[in-house]
Amino acid sequence: MGPVNSRILYLIDSNKYLLDMFTAGSVIAYVSMLLNILVFLLLCRKALRSPATVLMQGLAVADFLTAFSSYGLHPLFLLQYDCEYSTTRTLHECFLQYPYCSLATHMSISFFTFHNISFMITTCLGLQKVIAIRFPIWTKTQLTINKAAILSVFFFVLSVALGMPRHFAIRLEADISISRKTCIASVNDTEVVQYSTVHYLMFQTTLMTCCCFVMVISTFFIIYKLITNKFKGRMTEQRRQERRSVIMIVIVLVVFLITEIPKVILNLWWCFKPNNTFRSLVLLQHYEDEMSKLLIDHTDMISGYYWYRYSVFRFLLEIIKMFTLLGCLSNFIIYIIMSMKMRNEIISLFKKTPNGRALEMEMNRM
Repeated sequence: MGPVNSRILYLIDSNKYLLDMFTAGSVIAYVSMLLNILVFLLLCRKALRSPATVLMQGLAVADFLTAFSSYGLHPLFLLQYDCEYSTTRTLHECFLQYPYCSLATHMSISFFTFHNISFMITTCLGLQKVIAIRFPIWTKTQLTINKAAILSVFFFVLSVALGMPRHFAIRLEADISISRKTCIASVNDTEVVQYSTVHYLMFQTTLMTCCCFVMVISTFFIIYKLITNKFKGRMTEQRRQERRSVIMIVIVLVVFLITEIPKVILNLWWCFKPNNTFRSLVLLQHYEDEMSKLLIDHTDMISGYYWYRYSVFRFLLEIIKMFTLLGCLSNFIIYIIMSMKMRNEIISLFKKTPNGRALEMEMNRM
């Protein structure tokens, strides 16, 4: 096979609404990063240390990295776009100058890597709650803080190891054939490119589907056990805490499904469609842009001329990406709304009046 290469370009609508979405995405990403930093620091306090909070810390780190790799550097990239405006179509070609185009590609690849960690740890939190209800004594003796930390590190190492080849599948260089310094991408190894797109997305889709299934089963089990065994009789403070815990898990599940199912469907659709090395190469460079073109070529969900259909799909895929960011910051909001211990810890942090023992007892019931 001869060389396969592609110039990296981005299509922007004439009204620049897509650039506005990038700006909105950057705002959401930075809010998510700040909230996850706050969660991590709060859970570092000795009074809150438990196996569950160690997993929550790992989730906060993964969500922070997911948010950063999605739109974290977009304010910088927006200053480096070089657009060619056309009067014959509604979309314009924009090029990101080298080396920013290379950095944007690697950030896009990292987004998938870190997000895999997020939903694996989220699923593990649900399983930890199930085990704690089903085997409470075993949980206190066997599910230790060290084991929770090892499990979190394992998820990070596994996801990074699986995603690392994607960074080496393509070679990104400055395009010297034109005056501007844009990126041209070429294939380092065809088999690695196939793994980095088809095989990797198949693995990710399988993993996400399994996580959805496990989360649904875990939630139904927890609701059943708490309703049949725990909520009978007089409503005590402990039972109120347990009910909040159920509601919190249900909300986390709903947010998880809303943000992940659209991507599961898209990835499944891509994995079972005929593809070639060139399309895989472009998909690896910019997932949302190339997936929009693939949807135009192989579906009739939206009627109209080509550039209109592209605009609709492109905006929809960007919205799906923003849903992922909302999921990253929603965990903090859910914890604060549903968990009195987190609210008390924030109050004690700012007032400098720690109520550590009461919080620790409450965390032990988690």
